[in-house]
Amino acid sequence: MKLTHGSIGSLLLVAGIVGAVACGSNDDDSNSANSPSGPNAGNGNGGNGSGGGSSSSPPVGDPNSGTWLDLGNTHAPDHAPPVPTNTGAPTRGGTLTFTNIGAPGYWGRRIEAEPGDPRCDVQSETINFGWGSEFCCRQKHEVTSNTLTPFNEQLHMVLDGPLKVKQFVVYQPLADNAGPWAIRSFWDSRSPDKPYNFQFSGPKNDTTFDGVLGNSCTFFAMQQKKFPCGHGSDPYCPGSDLDYDGWPGSKLVVVLASMPYADDPAMAPRTCDEHPDQRQQDSPWIGISPSELNRDGWSGYHPCHCFNNTPGGQLGDGCGQINVFEVIAEASGPQWGNRDIISTGIRSYQVGSLGGVTCGIQSCGVEHFPNDADLVDVNSLTAMKAGAVVDANNRAMKEGPAWRRALDDRYYLFLLDENSRTVQVAVMHPGKLPPAAQKFLPALPNTVTRADIDGFVNLRLPQ
Repeated sequence: MKLTHGSIGSLLLVAGIVGAVACGSNDDDSNSANSPSGPNAGNGNGGNGSGGGSSSSPPVGDPNSGTWLDLGNTHAPDHAPPVPTNTGAPTRGGTLTFTNIGAPGYWGRRIEAEPGDPRCDVQSETINFGWGSEFCCRQKHEVTSNTLTPFNEQLHMVLDGPLKVKQFVVYQPLADNAGPWAIRSFWDSRSPDKPYNFQFSGPKNDTTFDGVLGNSCTFFAMQQKKFPCGHGSDPYCPGSDLDYDGWPGSKLVVVLASMPYADDPAMAPRTCDEHPDQRQQDSPWIGISPSELNRDGWSGYHPCHCFNNTPGGQLGDGCGQINVFEVIAEASGPQWGNRDIISTGIRSYQVGSLGGVTCGIQSCGVEHFPNDADLVDVNSLTAMKAGAVVDANNRAMKEGPAWRRALDDRYYLFLLDENSRTVQVAVMHPGKLPPAAQKFLPALPNTVTRADIDGFVNLRLPQ
């Protein structure tokens, strides 16, 4: 939960370092291209989206035709492979695999209630603001499944600049996790005003995403179907610009993007940071958050939210969030902040926090790592020789896996898979795609097989 861009160093970073040697940690414990195609494709950007009022209604697709019945029996538009922009030799790539994700438990879900309601067993509080007050009721939302919970709920995507995105795609199972998957949402910088089943919300209420996010600029990405906030909504949400369905169940997200420095003169006209020293808040972020958190009326910042079960603080032991690729701003201090290192960490009621390695600029200068490394060990200050695996049931490990920031294009991928209870995160150079990734990169076919998904689950990079 990024309360302010760059403030995460003081709120959500490592307080207890497990197995750290340098400055890292393996445990984060602190405070679209064209119009739709296919049958009945004339419904614009993908029809009504998935869902209904439930927070986890699955999408409805036809595994034989590869179309989405709940999107007007359409599929993603035909598209040509992108043209990446790269300099120098291809890099090694990397994978960071989180296993055994999901557990029985609960988080405090916001419900519509009046003061004194006995259902408010997590939080019952009248919150006073300068302009008035609001009653907050949170009830235990009990979870009995261990199947990727809570990340099988509806999730929104969050993108923070500086970022330059060329393609942005979400795959989901058409009918069941064991069958074929298809593109559920598609966006391409070559036709930025024609997304397929994407709803965007950015600075100054901008709903058109052109792919270029300046320093400290934030865009939220959702499905196009409105979520019915207001009276009777479940989970309760008062209403905001983010009242849209997220993606429930299993999903594979593919982003082709670069992370230019914030003080790159070409990025200056797009900045949302008024500070004269753009480097201090240079912290791109690709995250995935519970839709119910983002729909709280304050884009995830409302004091009545599901992020924490523990009152006060920022433990993140509630409804979950994944900081898939997060740079910690150097304004957070030299112990934590480093614009050249990217962290990946998971937060939820299951473990509190998992992963989230950081390494500040005082100890982790980029000169320590070879130019062709993507996945690095910040504890030993070396390049990782193999993909890293973090087990939610056995978190201790000697390595501190993190990413070396690339200024040119990379494929940033993350898979949340119910079948294997795995969150797989990967970075790949477009010029060095392993065979398992070539099943869907760079062509991004409309459908992929379950075997293709399993191949990605089992991929370990570098090899």
